[in-house]
Amino acid sequence: DYFTDENRVLKKDPQQDYHLEYAMENSTHTILAFSRELHTCDTNDKSITESTVRVIWAYHHKDMGEAGQNYHGSNRGTKSLRLLNPEREEVSSASLPYFDLTNKDVPVPDKDTTYWCQMFKIPVQHEKHHVTKVEPLIQKGHENLVHHILLYQCSSSLNDSVLDYGHECYHPNMPDSFLTCETVIFAWAIGGEGFTYPPHVGLSIGTAADPLFVLMEVHYDNPSETEGLIDNSGLRLIYTPVLRKYDAGVIEAGLWVSLFHNIPPGMPEFVSEGHCTLECLEEALGAERPAGIQVFAVLLHAHLAGRAIRMRHFHNGEEQKLLAYDDEFDFNFQEFQYLEEERTILPGDNLVTECHYSTVDRMRMTWV
Repeated sequence: DYFTDENRVLKKDPQQDYHLEYAMENSTHTILAFSRELHTCDTNDKSITESTVRVIWAYHHKDMGEAGQNYHGSNRGTKSLRLLNPEREEVSSASLPYFDLTNKDVPVPDKDTTYWCQMFKIPVQHEKHHVTKVEPLIQKGHENLVHHILLYQCSSSLNDSVLDYGHECYHPNMPDSFLTCETVIFAWAIGGEGFTYPPHVGLSIGTAADPLFVLMEVHYDNPSETEGLIDNSGLRLIYTPVLRKYDAGVIEAGLWVSLFHNIPPGMPEFVSEGHCTLECLEEALGAERPAGIQVFAVLLHAHLAGRAIRMRHFHNGEEQKLLAYDDEFDFNFQEFQYLEEERTILPGDNLVTECHYSTVDRMRMTWV
């Protein structure tokens, strides 16, 4: 159990809180399993919470000698993890059918931000199936270019002529058919892996009430304004004819993207709140879902100025346990948080998305 001071000098911690559980070494690997309390009450240790943890690692190929630590050189790195994300049951999908929704040779403009929209037709029709897993298909080398992907359900009265359209979203010349696509049915963000639905839940496809046409929105993040980029990224949907007990949906809560939301420069801490009011949830759930909805996972999403996000839940005016939070938000690690226990959201509840930003290194206004 060591720590570093402000000069990055490694020192032995007088309070030893790490305990070796298991060690093994062969010609290629050294494996150490160790344990520690989540909160050690040691000022040299960082508490482990449900927030993102940046794990820093370094090693030298020789064992530590009497003179002390050997310098690691280039054998070092970092990885963002959520150490307390509950384990989920993984149902094998190796033999299940799937279909891909991928862009075809999209010319990414040489500008900072581009939202590209493409229409697709769901190939599974006439019989109900459940999507059990969605995987990102990010073109190799474009891992930092593709920032997030949203899948919207569109009007079922469209015809196949809309499938030819790939166009910049939110553009004056975009096709009118895009305006019929308002309901988000899936979301993925940078750094995330595939999303697996719980064993009793699936995204319904194949019936008259399910999406026939969908719009895939890809946010391209090109801050260096590189020219000549061509992208073929998208999503893979794995599905099964073996139906699950419940259909999945998406509830969006947070700050509406608009010119009215801006953050001043030079702010070490700036908080914005997005309110999903009791009137809103009463209208959205009261008629169709009077018994409420069950939340089983949350995706917290922000951009580069984001530092922390907290999803607050109020019932009958009283605040409940946080629905989800990340006080160490990492822009490059936006992974779903699976809830340990499903949470019921009832008509008349309140949801407040609390977004913490820092613009201390910016000279101009940030428009969100």
